[in-house]
Amino acid sequence: MMMAALLLLAACNRNSAPAGEPIVATVAPATAVPDAGATDAEEAGPAAADQAADAPTPVEEPAAKASAEPAAEPTAEPTALPTATPDVTSGNVVLWHSFSGGDADALGQILARLEGEYPGLAVDTLFVAYDDLPQAYTDAVLAGGGPDLVAAPTWWLNEMIEADAIQPLDDLLDPGAAEAYWPAALANLTRDGQLYGLPLSYELVSLFVNRGLVGEGELPATTDAMLALAQSAPEKGAGLYANLYHLYWGLPAYGAALMDDQGVVVLDQGGDAAGFLGWVNEMNDAPGTFVDLDYGMLIDRFKKGEFAFFVDGPWAIDELRGALGDDLSVTLLPAGPAGPAQPWLSAEGVMLNPTLDEAQSQRALLIARGLTDADAGSIWASAARRLPAAQEADMGTDPIVLGFQQQAATAQAIPTRSEMDAVWGYAGDMIVKTLNGVMTPEESVVEAASLINEENGK
Repeated sequence: MMMAALLLLAACNRNSAPAGEPIVATVAPATAVPDAGATDAEEAGPAAADQAADAPTPVEEPAAKASAEPAAEPTAEPTALPTATPDVTSGNVVLWHSFSGGDADALGQILARLEGEYPGLAVDTLFVAYDDLPQAYTDAVLAGGGPDLVAAPTWWLNEMIEADAIQPLDDLLDPGAAEAYWPAALANLTRDGQLYGLPLSYELVSLFVNRGLVGEGELPATTDAMLALAQSAPEKGAGLYANLYHLYWGLPAYGAALMDDQGVVVLDQGGDAAGFLGWVNEMNDAPGTFVDLDYGMLIDRFKKGEFAFFVDGPWAIDELRGALGDDLSVTLLPAGPAGPAQPWLSAEGVMLNPTLDEAQSQRALLIARGLTDADAGSIWASAARRLPAAQEADMGTDPIVLGFQQQAATAQAIPTRSEMDAVWGYAGDMIVKTLNGVMTPEESVVEAASLINEENGK
């Protein structure tokens, strides 16, 4: 199941329809890829090459005539002048991304702001389709080229690190610079104590509500209350996407942990993972509630007003608001017997090409900070409905965006360990086997933990 440098693509993202499990794409070593600067969608043009061609050829100065005068007394060597510090506010930086729609509008606004702040520093951008971005970027870097920066989700972090396709930032950042970002977003870009990117935004799931079907006083605070509500009337049911990313929140709410510090899966050791799977089964049996791997069917039924609740992320805000209007809201996921729901938080980061020299690394870092600082975060929130990772960003007044920010207070950073490669398939099977009655919840938990640990050599 494990292959060299697998890339996990998000089960849900803004640029492709969610799938039952993350898609995988193999990153193969590159043979030859043109340099990113030559393929940018907004090329700077041949000016640099023309300047080099027109530059005068250095002429050797004639040797000074020998003097008949006696040689002068030796003098002390002049003190060497310090090397000039490169001007990192002028030059060119290339960024690859997969932003479209509102994301692309936000990026345009942010780059316009940076152009005003650094008029001598041009940023050339290249759109690469979401599913193609990790392969294209890694190939380009391994061939000695590629862009200076790539904006990408952390689903791909492990594989990029293993391919030496991104560089650690700890030695480049000023002391305390990372404190400007939410800790969980930073943790999502950290591996073995090193930070590999600046977090741009984060995503997680919460509970969408159709207020036309339930009143304020009916919002479920606990899983028991949500089940009772679903059993009381079909229109008060829910849509639950049956994959691990969308359902993980309930495992810690029932006291279960996925892994220990050594990457060993411990779902069957403490807590009540089986109890949560049993709750999911009971929800599925309630009239009007659907627990399914067909995301399109679930979101379509919610938009048509067939059930009151839908667990999903901020990528769905505009689509759902277009269908439900002012009836759409978001509330916290219900708590379980052991405490609050703790959904996984996944981040999108801006990462640097490791082949850059020192001066170009600083130019790239300057733009990376400009894409992720509080001013940029305010634009990501207002123009793209993104949840900015900058703590001081102005989130605006959209109650749904603010609701997701409130949910983030109890979120866990999604693990970036390589052992996660084996988790998705087996943990997904655990959910499906329970739903289909192939195994009891207890049996499916034990089997999943055993199979994942076996594949990981634990």
